[in-house]
Amino acid sequence: PAAAAGAPTVIVSNYTVTPAVLMPGDEGTITVVLTSTASMAPGSPLDLRVDTGGVNTSPITPDNAYIENVLLRSREIEVLSGSFQDVGEIGPGQSLPITFQVRAPGEEGIYFPEVWVSVRDATGVRYPIPVNVGSAYALAKKPSLRVERTVPASVDPGDSFGVTLTLYNDGEASANDISVGINASSDSIASTSPESYYIPVLRPGEEAALNLSFETDPGAPLGLLPVVATVDYRSADLAVFRQVETIGIPIVGRADMSVASIRTEPARITAGDPVGLTIRIENTGTADATSVRATIGGLSLSGTKEAFLGTIEPGNDGPAVFNLQAGEEGDYPYTLAIQYTDDYGAHTTEQALNLVVAGSDRAPALIIAVVAIVVVIAAALYWYRRRKEE
Repeated sequence: PAAAAGAPTVIVSNYTVTPAVLMPGDEGTITVVLTSTASMAPGSPLDLRVDTGGVNTSPITPDNAYIENVLLRSREIEVLSGSFQDVGEIGPGQSLPITFQVRAPGEEGIYFPEVWVSVRDATGVRYPIPVNVGSAYALAKKPSLRVERTVPASVDPGDSFGVTLTLYNDGEASANDISVGINASSDSIASTSPESYYIPVLRPGEEAALNLSFETDPGAPLGLLPVVATVDYRSADLAVFRQVETIGIPIVGRADMSVASIRTEPARITAGDPVGLTIRIENTGTADATSVRATIGGLSLSGTKEAFLGTIEPGNDGPAVFNLQAGEEGDYPYTLAIQYTDDYGAHTTEQALNLVVAGSDRAPALIIAVVAIVVVIAAALYWYRRRKEE
């Protein structure tokens, strides 16, 4: 099928031949690093799964490139193992190393086996790798920086967090005048550490670590937010190299449930009354609370004691309605248990509450009876005086 215009694909961002010079007939390895060409949009949605190892995140976005196969082709270099099928998805800012085992030909020289990469619905890649087989004309040595990052498994909106960038020189020459620029491309992330770093030199096999600090806005959108690291450096012949690394920060909110208000109908409960108890439950967190269920426990009154509220979004509330039958006069303590689920799993929060039942109020009936007696007595006196006057 034809490649879709603008569809994400991959590039060969780095390669290593080990050993650097193969002798005729010797075996060695060729490692290539495939990097996605897609840029990460702020707030890219996440497929989130939480387990004992932390939060596992993967972007569910069309910007992922699906690598169907990776092959190493050569007429002279024998490829001992070099066919990778259905490699899978590679997301924005991600890199993937692929290693081939090869055997050098019997004649000396410089050979150029090609790496062929097939990407679903996108333009494929063909990249020649220079391999020196016992040649006196050695290939020019060059630096090759590899950037590894350590990010938190998840970050709550409003929290601060740290990222560690480690630069490794996997090349055969020194990398000089290394400058690293940090750009938090989302307005919801701000750097609290320097945004520019300078490393005079990294010799082959050396490494340098940069500790970065950031803070997030309480209203940060959930999903992957990008931080871009731009690395510039020079080789000994003053050739300029640049590589751009995109660091995805997983912003994962938490739901937090609490009681917003309690109302009873009637407002004053007396013994024997049917009671409508409405408890409004509020989500004061930063993520949706799903499968919200409220349960009353320890209440010695008959009636319905469980209510299902469904999903409550941050800043909203929902009513849990219970229909009860009031018993005798007294205080009735009970526990409200709120069960809900967010991206971190299932949770239960409990709150101790109290329901007051008043005694039956007989005052109105007594007043009516007294008034009736007074009226009867007054009527009798009036009738008696009229008879006496006659």
